[in-house]
Amino acid sequence: MGFFMSYADILIPDLLNQLNLRFAPQQPNVADERLYGGIEEMAEIQKEFRIFKKGRPLHRSMRALNLSPADNAVRQRWLRLIERLADHPSNRNGENGSEAIVNALLENFASSKPLPVYFTSHDMQGKPVQESRVLVTHGARPVHYLEVDYLVISLPMQSREAAARMREKR
Repeated sequence: MGFFMSYADILIPDLLNQLNLRFAPQQPNVADERLYGGIEEMAEIQKEFRIFKKGRPLHRSMRALNLSPADNAVRQRWLRLIERLADHPSNRNGENGSEAIVNALLENFASSKPLPVYFTSHDMQGKPVQESRVLVTHGARPVHYLEVDYLVISLPMQSREAAARMREKR
């Protein structure tokens, strides 16, 4: 999937980090000043605006939240990458990658204490799209220096070169 980003593939870590900051753990009170943001704010936004909705493609929700790059060409590539997650299976039975992410987020928001969400990627290992699953894991600890359980969403990606090799094999 990283090949969708073309020359902007070096921005993928920044884009994932943008998501990770938006869905971060709740921030503690500091000197009686309540810090607001992260998963707590996202849960309130979801409750009020229903940004994520069963049947609504993930890329539309991301676009509504403006969780994308400022540069138009890069934004279009990123949103296309997110849109194409629907072509991937997931590790959740009967759900494609986009559905799995949306449904996992909805389930998470519906809980009394939503977990923060951590977005990452994993190597497609030269597998075709139909064999490269989006992975959704509840209660994982992807950040070794934080003792916090997360909902982890891992997107399958590969380099432009790996994608070219796969096309040559066909």
